[in-house]
Amino acid sequence: MNKTITITTEEVTRWNLILPDEMLEAVSNRFKLLSEPMRLKILRSLCERERTVQEIVNAINANQANVSKHLALMHDNGMVTRRKEGLKCYYRIVDDSTVFACYLTSKSVVENLQHRLEQIQNYKSNLPNEEPPTTD
Repeated sequence: MNKTITITTEEVTRWNLILPDEMLEAVSNRFKLLSEPMRLKILRSLCERERTVQEIVNAINANQANVSKHLALMHDNGMVTRRKEGLKCYYRIVDDSTVFACYLTSKSVVENLQHRLEQIQNYKSNLPNEEPPTTD
């Protein structure tokens, strides 16, 4: 994936104003698909390249039945596509925007955690430095 995406504040504002309520359910369903860590692991493995089910199983250290169940759901909802080659089935991501959304969300989570850690460290450094009581 070698793509640069630029999103302007104006585009986001326009999106907020023109998105009909009926589309919110479709957007919500996409977020529901992304709410399962196993599906995020599958997407992460597919970011590198198209993979077979067995390659995905090996990459994310999961069992085949579970991976196949998630892949079927992701396929049915248009997140991934598949192609057969002999006995193997290859999966790939249909739309890179899903990966970009995951990246932006992950980046935000990390930045939030870093900010919270800084707050804790600042709070801790401002505490009085008392010696523990001694017992005689």
